[in-house]
Amino acid sequence: MAGTPAGELARRLGIRTGRVVAPAGLVAVVVAALVFVLPPHSSLAALVLGIAGVAAFGLGMVRYAGGPWWALIAALLSGALLFAALTVGGRGLALHVFGTAETCDVVHREEVDTSSRYRHYGFVHTLNCPSGGTFTLRTDSTDRQEEGARVAVLDDPGGLLEPDFASRHNRYFELVAILGAVALVTATVRFTRSRVRAAS
Repeated sequence: MAGTPAGELARRLGIRTGRVVAPAGLVAVVVAALVFVLPPHSSLAALVLGIAGVAAFGLGMVRYAGGPWWALIAALLSGALLFAALTVGGRGLALHVFGTAETCDVVHREEVDTSSRYRHYGFVHTLNCPSGGTFTLRTDSTDRQEEGARVAVLDDPGGLLEPDFASRHNRYFELVAILGAVALVTATVRFTRSRVRAAS
């Protein structure tokens, strides 16, 4: 079948399909990160879009490569890392570049039961900042701050970006993570293309 005209046609169709589906998956991953970092700041929508994008990138790459398992695994791993880097690192990087660093007072802290979602507890902090005004920050148990404490915060007085504790974001680590994830996706695409050309 592979050496027949029908087999060659199927191979070419697979390559063309992969050339469309894989980039569409990467676009969905980027859009998912934007939905998370920018309004509406929807974690659920970002997760759904991100998973769909990673799956589309993986399926597109495996179609482009003609079906080998290594292409699927490499694309899924690199796509998932890109999604994680863009959402987590992208938020912190955006706050460092476009936000304001200031010292705020923790005026109230309330423990929140999150057992319906996972077996942990979290905290809602109410902060009073000189430029950012009063707002709340939700964290898990590892990032709680004492009531009355003065803490470094990254916020956006314009309200476009969600504020967060500065201690949770290292701009250099986040930049390296994003660039590394982009480089890994690029390497995956280049390696797959070289294998396809070698097989042609």
